[in-house]
Amino acid sequence: MKFEPVLILVFLHIILSLVGICIILFGKTSLRKEHIVLVLLLPILGPLLILVIEMLNISSGGQNTKPIDLEPDILDEDILWKALKNYHEKGNIVPLEEAILINDVKTRRKFMLETLYEDPLKYLDILLLAKNNEDVETSHYATTTISHAQRVFQVAIQELAIAVEADIDNMILLDKYVETLDKYIESNLLEEHLLRNMRIVYRGVLDKKLARVKNDKATLIRKLRNSIELKDYGSAFETSDALKEYWPKDEQTWIEAVRVCVEGKDKHRLLEILEEIRGSSLVWTKQGREQIDPWIKGVAYEAK
Repeated sequence: MKFEPVLILVFLHIILSLVGICIILFGKTSLRKEHIVLVLLLPILGPLLILVIEMLNISSGGQNTKPIDLEPDILDEDILWKALKNYHEKGNIVPLEEAILINDVKTRRKFMLETLYEDPLKYLDILLLAKNNEDVETSHYATTTISHAQRVFQVAIQELAIAVEADIDNMILLDKYVETLDKYIESNLLEEHLLRNMRIVYRGVLDKKLARVKNDKATLIRKLRNSIELKDYGSAFETSDALKEYWPKDEQTWIEAVRVCVEGKDKHRLLEILEEIRGSSLVWTKQGREQIDPWIKGVAYEAK
């Protein structure tokens, strides 16, 4: 009969479909119930596709591989919603440094968005790199996020400046102002001229803090380093002297003293500082000794 081949194919499709449906409904599989439609509507190919996928998943069961799915990852509202939905949940986040190096554009974009939505401010350095990425959407997102981060810092600083002026004796507010300025300056978000202006503002706020607590070590160190960046070495040397006065037994005092001598290219003062270090009874930590030893050895070598 001329219909026999057709009947055989129909019978084969029914058998394969039943097997595929049983696998989907009763088997331990990553396939979902909606895939039954695929089984029924694609004669023979549909069930065969299900069977092949299931065999591949079973054969890779001993390896750390993700089960094959029939649907590709869609990068549109779904990925944005997923990231926002899981904002406070821990997931398998790919390190952003790795994500940005992935060649596949869709995969790179997906991992970047998921990671950045977790905590954009945490990855500012990578965002600055991503801003120049060849993928337009990745670059656009990075640029937008950087602009948003800048606005967040600027608004916070403006509000804190007003709050501190209104309550000049509130040390908690002043400390928060110092911390926010420090983070903004160290974020690499500022262009050179804006960075200098912000460092000048920072200097004034640090002076306000020292006017209230003149021997605060952390604030003195911040002022010394900020003065070096402003190339105000006179102020840096004065701050170094204050550190030696208030914290003579702290190794960080002497590390900062050496730092300002090196940055200020004051060899005479450096020799004096190193001589004081040699003659002191200061007990150094391993880390502190590693920082200071090269300078002591270098001066000793030059003196030969």
